[in-house]
Amino acid sequence: MLNFLKFPVKLFLYCQVIFFVGCTNTPAPIDSHFNRGVEHYDNKDYAKAIEEYKLALRKNPKDTFALYNLGVVYQDQGKHDRAAELYQDVLKHTEDTFSRINLASIHYLQGKKEDAFSQLNTAANKNPDSAHPLSVLGEFQELEGQLAEAEQTYLKAINIDNKHSASHYRLGRLLLKKQNYDHGIEHILKAVDIEPENPTYLEALGTEFERSGKLLEAANSMERVSVLEPDRFDLFVRLGDIYKKKKMYQEALTRYWSALAIKNDDPYTHRSVLEIYKTLSDMEIEKLKKLEGQSSFAQTH
Repeated sequence: MLNFLKFPVKLFLYCQVIFFVGCTNTPAPIDSHFNRGVEHYDNKDYAKAIEEYKLALRKNPKDTFALYNLGVVYQDQGKHDRAAELYQDVLKHTEDTFSRINLASIHYLQGKKEDAFSQLNTAANKNPDSAHPLSVLGEFQELEGQLAEAEQTYLKAINIDNKHSASHYRLGRLLLKKQNYDHGIEHILKAVDIEPENPTYLEALGTEFERSGKLLEAANSMERVSVLEPDRFDLFVRLGDIYKKKKMYQEALTRYWSALAIKNDDPYTHRSVLEIYKTLSDMEIEKLKKLEGQSSFAQTH
């Protein structure tokens, strides 16, 4: 299943002078409704973020940053019609690639596929130096089963920006789906190299390592995901399974117990723990028999 990319809030904070690459080496951001909105969004306090963005827009109805960020909050809440209106308001004032991409995602989810593709094509044409719209266009083509077209679109995006991690990830995922494993893993590895703390990329890498039987490499990738997403029950179970396949029983137990600390009523995990303890018990019994046999042999000679 593919996951839509929705571009997040624009995190440019208003400083004494607005720098569109951030506020490094400048005075601290001034206290403003927009900046407070960004902080509340970061803290997942969406109600307060909405309130602050609305106050920013009351002062300046043409504040495209506040319009866009407010649209993102509504989209996060599933209020797609309201979000779409705000992205369209942004586009009335300026050409904005991310607004078109998010608007396209909403159109697609609502079944307005022609509108979705139209927005992405417009974004790609109006910003030919950006890999973002082409990359998302490829994902929509992939959703529609247009795999050959999607592959070419991803390649075009990478040709524009060879360090666009999302395009490498998507192309790698598509190639793996087509069982072109060697080239697929190359692009997944490239995505991880560019963005080493992206859990989606790391998990895809671990999945391919597991499929190809490289269990230690799979475990390493999944362990990195577990650091980034420490509350994922399914991930710890999966790690336990990988270690169990590798007969690394102590490591498997550790991961199964981590899973049970999150969700203690899962029969599969309890069964897996029991199986390992039985295996370890059988191993100890066999070891004890050998030791006792050696001791008995020594006493009779």
